[in-house]
Amino acid sequence: MSTSSLVELARAYIEREQPRRREQAQARVLPIRKRLTAEGEFRLVSPGVIWEVCQTWLDETRRFGRDIVDHVVQHPQALPLLRQPDDVERFRRFIAEWLARELEESIMPNCLAFMKERGIHVEQEVRIVRHRAEMIIAQMIKDLLAQIHLVTRRVPVASS
Repeated sequence: MSTSSLVELARAYIEREQPRRREQAQARVLPIRKRLTAEGEFRLVSPGVIWEVCQTWLDETRRFGRDIVDHVVQHPQALPLLRQPDDVERFRRFIAEWLARELEESIMPNCLAFMKERGIHVEQEVRIVRHRAEMIIAQMIKDLLAQIHLVTRRVPVASS
């Protein structure tokens, strides 16, 4: 099977791995959920605990992002693609957009659901959690783009 872009390699890996990764994140949150319930009933929790849960989803996303980049750059078909600046740039953009989508489609909805389960509907708290999560996502984007940049600098130049 021939792949024509780094983005295609990344998309295929994400499609295959994402359900398992999200289950993994939920499994990591479960002990925190259990620790915070009394007789099976949810109770209000401090902002620190809310952040601990959100941090768990962020950590799983960071790990998955690194794995995506590692998978793509180590893929047998990646070497010639890594020599193409336009393809590398599309891959970098794809990774940044993927992380932004993860924040909106997975991380924030999970954090907000956790807050709602506990009867927390404070708009200020939601804004604080979102801001902190956005800052961490921005750092993840920076780190992954730097990782891609370093890999492309080590790619041997094609001989003619």
